[in-house]
Amino acid sequence: MTVRHYPAIIEGDSVSGYSVFFPDLPGCTSAGTTLQEAAINAEQALAGHVALMLEHGDAVPAPSRLDDLPRPIEPDVVEASRFLVRIDLRERAPA
Repeated sequence: MTVRHYPAIIEGDSVSGYSVFFPDLPGCTSAGTTLQEAAINAEQALAGHVALMLEHGDAVPAPSRLDDLPRPIEPDVVEASRFLVRIDLRERAPA
């Protein structure tokens, strides 16, 4: 499938800001001062991360099902939200 939806986890709060990570893609992170900004920035982070993986010839793992992720995702993570981020791999394929 060329269109994928990766689960993203937002942690943090409105005082200190929010960070985003993708359980299926270690090292793919983003942040924002609001939940909305963090979610928007997550899409950019995913696109850039996957583009670099493809450029380096790395396999892009299949996304986990959002419903299958444990709660909490990790014992020390206090989640503010979880959501799916869409990416179209056809747009990211190397020329």
